[in-house]
Amino acid sequence: MKKRVLFLCDLEGVNHVVGEPYRGLGRSSAEWETARREAARELNAAAGALFAAGVEAVGLWDNHGGGNNIERGDLDPRIGVIDPEGPRLGFAAGRFDVLCFFGYHAMEGTLGGVLAHTMSSASVQYYKLNGRYVGEVDMDAAIAASHGIPSCFYAGGDVACLQAERAVPGITTVVTKKELSRNEAVFREEEALLAEIREKIVEAVRKDLIPHPLGFPCVMEKSFKRVEDAAIYRERLLSAGLKAEYPKDEILGYDAHTVRTGIPDMDAFILSI
Repeated sequence: MKKRVLFLCDLEGVNHVVGEPYRGLGRSSAEWETARREAARELNAAAGALFAAGVEAVGLWDNHGGGNNIERGDLDPRIGVIDPEGPRLGFAAGRFDVLCFFGYHAMEGTLGGVLAHTMSSASVQYYKLNGRYVGEVDMDAAIAASHGIPSCFYAGGDVACLQAERAVPGITTVVTKKELSRNEAVFREEEALLAEIREKIVEAVRKDLIPHPLGFPCVMEKSFKRVEDAAIYRERLLSAGLKAEYPKDEILGYDAHTVRTGIPDMDAFILSI
């Protein structure tokens, strides 16, 4: 049994949430309150089971929309809420043994994925790593692995769970809802879902998993909905000393929505996100 467990929490993937057409799940949305309270219930169920099984510490990174979504009064007081500083997930190095995902969602462009997006629903069309689509789970699992931390558990919609299983071999998943479209799902019965979370997270944390860090060099391709955003992104990468170019296209000449970047190390990978 691992002793120090880090929870990563987004909101779109929790039970009872589908959002609204043409909107993200921001603080002004009709379902934000529902989402943050449901997230607290799912997190508390997991934490309670882990503490009962002998885990010594559970930390929470609330990373939806900049954080501060979940009221501390709604959380099990034994959960340590983290205010991260520095590079993405750098705070986890040496502090946690394993990582668990809650409320994460399918990546942008996923047919049927509830509130599917990757990093920004407003600006990003897709990310590809070495020619393969990747989402937020791929990214955070890879960053954690670079610090020697494996990812063992994922709770989210059924479509998102399939993507998590592809991203992280051996990860344990719990389906929070059956995803039908961007704003439509069949929800789980609450107590059955929480009971499954309690059971499976203990099993997951007991697994002897190894982290799978990225191999470098690699190639990141990021496509934007607007060419202006692609140009700003490219300039940022160039100013950091990275090679960043628009892919050639036989019709367009160059695809001005998309920037392809050579990634030499994890610092550059995080910058490319």
